[in-house]
Amino acid sequence: MPFNQSLETEQPIMAGLVVSGGGIAGLAAALGAARAGHDITLLGGSAAPNLKGGVQIAPNGWAALESLGLGDSARACSTRLHNITVRALDSGATLIRLPLHDPYASFGRAALAGLVEEALNATGRVTRIAEDIAHIHQNNGHVTLITAEGASHQCDGLVAADGGKGPGRRHVTANGSAGVSASKVAMRALMPLADMPAHFALAESNLWLGRGVHVVHYPIGEMLNLVVTLPATRTGDGWQARLFGASSPLAALVDERIEWVRTPLPVAATAGCWRRGRVVLAGDAAHSMPPHLAQGAGQGLQDAACLGQHLGHEDGIEAAFTLYARERAAAVSRIVQKADISGRIMGLSGPSAHLRDMVLNAGGPRLMQNWLAEVWSADPSLA
Repeated sequence: MPFNQSLETEQPIMAGLVVSGGGIAGLAAALGAARAGHDITLLGGSAAPNLKGGVQIAPNGWAALESLGLGDSARACSTRLHNITVRALDSGATLIRLPLHDPYASFGRAALAGLVEEALNATGRVTRIAEDIAHIHQNNGHVTLITAEGASHQCDGLVAADGGKGPGRRHVTANGSAGVSASKVAMRALMPLADMPAHFALAESNLWLGRGVHVVHYPIGEMLNLVVTLPATRTGDGWQARLFGASSPLAALVDERIEWVRTPLPVAATAGCWRRGRVVLAGDAAHSMPPHLAQGAGQGLQDAACLGQHLGHEDGIEAAFTLYARERAAAVSRIVQKADISGRIMGLSGPSAHLRDMVLNAGGPRLMQNWLAEVWSADPSLA
């Protein structure tokens, strides 16, 4: 039935499934559903050009990329990272160096979204409508969507990947919008590697710990991605010089050419419920993932791959949504908890930080590998 044909309700029928949200999770969810044979209407348009900064994709995220048919294209636009190195911020001493034998790489956010979008367009199953949802109503096995422009449409099911404050989450779960931390922020920046000391170009993910702060940096192609997480009270003018003095191993980060962007940190949380009838959550709408385990994008990709698997194997959208929500809610809740705990450990200062560093140094790569094993294990449905 053509999109603009009206029924007795005077509500145009969209393609069978609607996905709201044009970020990485939304695009990937649309791709997973399209690969499973569903026609998709994508609400919200394309966000790829507006996405900035970088992401790290660990083995579980790579399993999702492979399941979505994106493995080869992802390898072509990413930077393979060979180690995770944890160092003391003040002394520069190496506490742990974990070799990365399984796929682990960095992407520009826009590049990752772009390759998912290109694959989605190639399916020939997607229709785009650059409108945002304002209200969701379910009745008689259909979902009615009211857009911000006042248009009313019907569909067979909605995958809401429109963020922690979007209408999808408010419709599905009683615990409302996802929050942000009032006590800590992330200062983010991208710099050409050519403008930084040579050691910043090493193909590894670096984590520096000390004084209640943690710094992450890694290369993405010819660029360096920088993230400094610190208490919000310490981000006033001159914070870089106070944190990275002339004797600091990271003194280069005081460079005035670096344009830092202050961004809020999401509070670690999962939605109290992932599915309501024919509406299901994915990505940030389902789980608010602090960046401390570099799992935000990876978990969104796993959502998409898992959803696609169930849509391809189950009879009916509701059955697929039920199994997807049950499986992913259980898995993601543990990852969110670990991300929250990791952030608390990274943010230690004083004697507690000294003890942490001693434990990390004594435990070595095995300690880190054991902590990450559950995080990096692929979703069972993707095997």
